[in-house]
Amino acid sequence: MFKNYIWDFDGMLFDSYPHITKAFQMMMEERGIGVDYAEAKSLFEISFETCYAHYGVTEEMARRHSEFEHIYDMEPAAVPFENTLKTLEELNRSGAKQFLFSHRGHESSQHYLGAYGLLDYFTECVDSSYGFTPKPAPDGVLYLLGKYGLDKDETLMVGDRELDVMAGKNAGTYGCLFTKEKNVETNADCVVSDIGEIPGLDGGIK
Repeated sequence: MFKNYIWDFDGMLFDSYPHITKAFQMMMEERGIGVDYAEAKSLFEISFETCYAHYGVTEEMARRHSEFEHIYDMEPAAVPFENTLKTLEELNRSGAKQFLFSHRGHESSQHYLGAYGLLDYFTECVDSSYGFTPKPAPDGVLYLLGKYGLDKDETLMVGDRELDVMAGKNAGTYGCLFTKEKNVETNADCVVSDIGEIPGLDGGIK
């Protein structure tokens, strides 16, 4: 088992892409533009930048999208995956240190983690307010490694996108991809289809 875990938020700890996509549809509908839900969701699952570039989203449009996203009671709601709490609890009991490294804003990440009683499982939550270069740049991971003296060979970066994996690997840690896809091409050291598999991973997988 690893001793340190750095988690992504969207699509990893929380099933939030449906909420993100619905908020995006609402923003676009304000402008009289219809957006296919499945297409937009698949683009967000790559990255916000990918989706925004595809639809020609301006800074003002992105700001408005964020406003809709902050309507927390809007359905479909962003909720933790089924085994998120169980997994965080298991790793906490084992003595592992857990961190968050997300592109999500401070207010919303703190809201969701607090609302579901998950905040106390994290030593520190690195969000967009820190101003680090976005993933796959390793800046956020390197910050955590340095601040807490974490051994790279005992640290796992976990996320649902290749850019999450590469943020860890670019910093010299292990990288794990969370995906339901079969035979996916990835640079990850390991691939899981359920967050509950994470505690069973061995630190010698490289």
